[in-house]
Amino acid sequence: MRQYTVWLGGARIGTARESETWTASGVTLRRVETLRFLRGDSAVDVATTIEIEANAALVPERVRWTELAGAARTAEATHDARGWHSETLTTGVSLAADAVPADALPAELVPLLVRRDRRFAGDVFLVAQGFIGGPARVEAIAPRRMIARVEIGTTPAEATIDLADDGMPERVVDGEGVIELRATEGVAAAPFAPVDLIAATSIPIRGRRGHALVLDGELALPAVPGQRAVPGAGGMLVELDAALPGDLPPGAPGPDRTRAIAAIVARVRARITPSLAGAPASSRDAHAVAGDCTTFALAYAALATARGIPTRVVTGLRVDRDRLVRHRWAISWTGARWIAVDAAFAAAPAGGDLVGLAVHDADAAGLVSGEAALSSVHAASWARPDAD
Repeated sequence: MRQYTVWLGGARIGTARESETWTASGVTLRRVETLRFLRGDSAVDVATTIEIEANAALVPERVRWTELAGAARTAEATHDARGWHSETLTTGVSLAADAVPADALPAELVPLLVRRDRRFAGDVFLVAQGFIGGPARVEAIAPRRMIARVEIGTTPAEATIDLADDGMPERVVDGEGVIELRATEGVAAAPFAPVDLIAATSIPIRGRRGHALVLDGELALPAVPGQRAVPGAGGMLVELDAALPGDLPPGAPGPDRTRAIAAIVARVRARITPSLAGAPASSRDAHAVAGDCTTFALAYAALATARGIPTRVVTGLRVDRDRLVRHRWAISWTGARWIAVDAAFAAAPAGGDLVGLAVHDADAAGLVSGEAALSSVHAASWARPDAD
């Protein structure tokens, strides 16, 4: 049994436990991850169990996934010579098992292969994210230190892994600042006070408020409506104004859909109650009646797309007084121009307080790609008045 404590922003947010059961025919790997945190004033508890059956050569044969976050959701898939096949799904679960490469491996199985082979290269998928994935590589950069990279969508994700004496991870740090530390049973079982996840992932904004931000980080901001970004010596200067048109490729010309967009926003606002009490939303929550900004963005995108309005989702940051908080909204083509649509705040067009970092589809792969982009901003400050 291996125990890990899970940390974010210097605060503990959970525990993970892994076990391997070997027989003559192969191994069953079981990982149970329990997270406990606050989102604003709302307490959130999420328990995820992933069980993988593989043969003695570590070729997977079956994967089971269960998530408890208020309601229970489960999925199961089997693997044979023809590839992966989804078997059991609960309502609200979308599983892309039939679309992943036949030789793709669940990411949780990769550490066992690295322990055996000291490296890994191949396709992987994320079980808890509906089997989305892409090509991955794990290679040594120093004794007992590995770098893991996986390409999901347009944004690669990366993690640094330090190995223990048994060849399994002792410390894992991913690009979003989540850290897993190997722990004794006593440390893993120790109680901890839940931290506010929004505060832990927010970025303080230095200086006096203005209409432009200077962002420091590895940035390539998309030209979405509501912002204009210009590289500078001190960082990326980002002007924020709802009237800024952006510079995305235009859609097909057509009748003005602005009123239809506003009507959809009103419908979403009437249906969904703002709530941070659940786990962070995913593409499986597009029909939810309560949720966070992702829930609003996905619900709006689904309805707009059904009405024939070209729409994509944006992952980025929202100005919340003296900090930047993680946020999601949408962009839609009115027939003449792209506009930002923030259904969570009933804004169409939106902007002036939004910094878009990634534009993507309203599916699990897009959401994971967008999450990776959030780690690109390291610091923020208001621009000097003469730079506004």
